[in-house]
Amino acid sequence: MSYQRTAYSSRNVETLKRLIDLIESSNAIGIIKLEPMKGNVVQDIRAKLREDGNSLVIAKNTLMKLAIEKTNVPGTEQLLPYISGSCAFLFSNGSAFKVAKFLQENKFPAPARPGQIAPVDVVVEKMNTGVGPGSFINELNSVGLPTRIERGTIAISEDTTVIKAGEVVSRGLASILARLGITPFEVGLSLEVVVQDGQFLDKEALLTDWAAYIASAHQQAVNLAFEIEYVTDDTTMPLLTKAHRQALSLAVESGYVSEDNAEYVLGAAQAKVIALIAAIKDADPNALPSELTELATAAPAPTQVKEEEEQPEEEEPEDEVSEEDMGLGSLFG
Repeated sequence: MSYQRTAYSSRNVETLKRLIDLIESSNAIGIIKLEPMKGNVVQDIRAKLREDGNSLVIAKNTLMKLAIEKTNVPGTEQLLPYISGSCAFLFSNGSAFKVAKFLQENKFPAPARPGQIAPVDVVVEKMNTGVGPGSFINELNSVGLPTRIERGTIAISEDTTVIKAGEVVSRGLASILARLGITPFEVGLSLEVVVQDGQFLDKEALLTDWAAYIASAHQQAVNLAFEIEYVTDDTTMPLLTKAHRQALSLAVESGYVSEDNAEYVLGAAQAKVIALIAAIKDADPNALPSELTELATAAPAPTQVKEEEEQPEEEEPEDEVSEEDMGLGSLFG
């Protein structure tokens, strides 16, 4: 892929050189999407990223694409389709997963803006608006909110979904939500894609709960080790319990009496006696004295070795905007 070559200012040349150096010296190169927010918020996030050795560089998209083209670092060409709109480069020699999690956890409530595509469904909960009767009722009704008068003020009578994800926020709805003090969306920086050590990772992969995933994989490995009787720190006690139970069952079956299994051997003998009496009774009801058959019927259930095998216990797994609008002008360079 090639891009039109134009005369670049000395500042652009320096920015391009810096981008190339960072691409060639970083283990992880990613694209971060920027949303309209106060410049000081971006600066704070940028400073926190820098504390962990990460660099957030905002430059013209053409320079970013050209830097990738000039470096030929394996995998980075997959980032090109994502360089559009308001975005920035992330450079890191640490974990891209850690950066993605940090950015996800540092989102801020944001009001709905006219013309914005809703990223999530917006539900207005049942509430009293505190506003007296008047034209506000019609405004609420116009966006689908049911109303009633309650103690002299307008109340929204039930929880209502006023817009679904993917729909465009109207000016009227944005105004109503703002008046109700509802900030339904979040803004912040999002790590969309990254190439780490040559491997391309999208947002879904980056935000996977790896702690829960690893805990689940560990438990599956322990269960497999138990099934094939492979001894590890996690399977030693369950396997010893299983072996003890099997040895006890074998001793009972063979009639070998010990201190541990006496009650089970006697229970097995009792069960055989009861079964024999039942068989004789079926063949000839009068063959045995009634006292004997009644005694067998009234006898308590024989003690048996439990056959079910306990599996190792499962562990709980340790959850294009202008630069002026974004306040980002001071970040270029």
